[in-house]
Amino acid sequence: ELDSMRARQQQTTERLVQHYRDLLVLLAPSIDDSGHDVVDEAAVALLGEDARAFVASVGGFDAEPADIEAVSVSHANNWVPLVAGEMRRDRAGMLAYVRAVEFEVASADHSVLDALAHVMTYAHLTRDWIPAVGNDGRTVDVSFAAEPWLRVVRDRADPTRFSRRHFEACVFTYLADALRAGDVTVRGSQAYANWSSQVLSWAECEPLLEEFCAEVGLETTAAGFTTALRDELIAHGERVDAGYPDNSELTIDPDTGTVSLKRSTALEASTTSVLLEAAVKERLPERPLLDIVARVAYWIEWWRRFGPASGHDPKLADPLLRYVLVTFTYGSNMGPAQAARHMRGVNAHDLSTIANRHVTIDKLNAAIGDVVNAYLQLDVTKAWGDASSVAADGTQIDTWIDNLLAESHIRYGGYGGIAYHHVADNYIALFSHFVPCGVWEAVYILEGLLANTSDAQPDTIQRRHPRAELPGARAGTSSASNSCPASATGATAPSTDPPPTAATSTSTACSATPTAT
Repeated sequence: ELDSMRARQQQTTERLVQHYRDLLVLLAPSIDDSGHDVVDEAAVALLGEDARAFVASVGGFDAEPADIEAVSVSHANNWVPLVAGEMRRDRAGMLAYVRAVEFEVASADHSVLDALAHVMTYAHLTRDWIPAVGNDGRTVDVSFAAEPWLRVVRDRADPTRFSRRHFEACVFTYLADALRAGDVTVRGSQAYANWSSQVLSWAECEPLLEEFCAEVGLETTAAGFTTALRDELIAHGERVDAGYPDNSELTIDPDTGTVSLKRSTALEASTTSVLLEAAVKERLPERPLLDIVARVAYWIEWWRRFGPASGHDPKLADPLLRYVLVTFTYGSNMGPAQAARHMRGVNAHDLSTIANRHVTIDKLNAAIGDVVNAYLQLDVTKAWGDASSVAADGTQIDTWIDNLLAESHIRYGGYGGIAYHHVADNYIALFSHFVPCGVWEAVYILEGLLANTSDAQPDTIQRRHPRAELPGARAGTSSASNSCPASATGATAPSTDPPPTAATSTSTACSATPTAT
């Protein structure tokens, strides 16, 4: 739309440039034979009269600046003026949503909510301009907005008023950003709740601090913690320096200090590894992913978890086939349109309708629980672990921009959200949660354990502790006891069996404490 607006304004731009060229010709000074400007006060006054007459003939002193302003707002890829038009059809729904919920701030900055209150004060009006002064007599703080927004929100001729449509678009845009970042929360919400109210208070954590620090190998005092961290850094630096002469792949230029890392060469596959790979491929032939989904659905009937909101049987000719196709379409991120193009007898509208009306998050988690329970019955999984512990980590997933979860990730560099997974020690994903980028992940670590509905109920979260390799730290594997009360998080006491990996593990009940993070 920005490109189309520029195309519409191309004729206006060319006309303004022509007017400016003609005005320069009119105001060009006279040059005498010696090359100097000829200054004639009468001529200068006459030129001023001619310039004003010229501007009046091409549109006047009101129309010309207005055309210049309309053209200049789209410079430098400025899409801000277009937002108000795009939000017009959703304005009534957004205003109704604001009236229905109660917002809270999670920081000391109330400017966005103050501006939102000003929007709601004048939401019933249809005029173009509203006062920039609130009911308290003070000018509404719009310092949270970027400069492109301020140029379209404020009236240049009268700084005491705002453009109503652009002001509403600005406030709703930054409200969405604040909800995404957790700076603004919704009281009573689960997805947009105030995370600080869901963790243990310091008064509850302080009596448990000494025992917890002893279990994870941390000092209980600030001075001791700083000393231990400094010693760890020094010891690690000494190990790196000691290993540098024997490191043939890392070189440091003595003159410039530039560090260079050579490309590693792959080792030649051994004869036994080649034979093992051939044996595995012989016993596990390649199968299409759609066939695997269909076979598992037929065996354990996870598809019966799906259905209409009424709870009645789905009025589908072949529900097994339809639900398998929907699961494959959305699980592979193919989408209904692409699935319809590559599968005969499949309609994009049917797939999207089934996904929207028959599948919900709760039903999907219940189906995942069925798959996990069937997985736990396999003999080979018992050799890997007993699902008493999990590892939690996230992966950045690209998404469309126009949703509340999407934002730019400072570490991954992409735009989207974080798929946060809880993977058990027997290599099965128990629960997945899609969270915004940059949020405090400790809350979602606990939520994943509590929301897991499968028979696997882990009580320990595994993490590799770097201090386990340093002198003075407890070596090997240990399992943390339940230092925090189980009632605080709903978690049970962790197992005393050693976990399957050489890592220091912490109790899930203590994951929400300030020390654990």
